[in-house]
Amino acid sequence: MVKSIAVSELKARCLRVVDEVARKRKELVVTKHGKPVARLVPVAGHIDDNRLARLRGTLIGGTRLADFDSPVAWKATRRR
Repeated sequence: MVKSIAVSELKARCLRVVDEVARKRKELVVTKHGKPVARLVPVAGHIDDNRLARLRGTLIGGTRLADFDSPVAWKATRRR
């Protein structure tokens, strides 16, 4: 079952509600006078930057990008 929130409550707690939708990855129906008027949904395919940040600096091995066989094109910067 999809949760709903009144537009007046959304107005009062907008930032908190948006963060919750993003964190829980669940949609929310916005109602006005008890009738659905909008949906707030998480962005499809979005990768949380914090998950990627935990991997920063963990690449071990080879000295060239060609040493890593991957179809993914990586943008890399060298830390000195």
